[in-house]
Amino acid sequence: MNLADLKKLYFLGIGGIGMSALARYFLRRGVEIHGYDIANTSLTKKLEAEGMHIHYADDYSKIPKDIDGVVLTPA
Repeated sequence: MNLADLKKLYFLGIGGIGMSALARYFLRRGVEIHGYDIANTSLTKKLEAEGMHIHYADDYSKIPKDIDGVVLTPA
């Protein structure tokens, strides 16, 4: 996988400190970021303000169909 080819990523648990840092890294590289977290926190609000698309409902239909990959953590 060539990271330069990524256009859209989906993060599970995007509100965690490590996942949010990765999401910010890719956002700054021009990747469109979507994600899910169980809680709407001050960190997820900042991520949304930076241009990320985050949902808080456990709903698979919220996952974009044309993503290039899913980033998840065992935590």
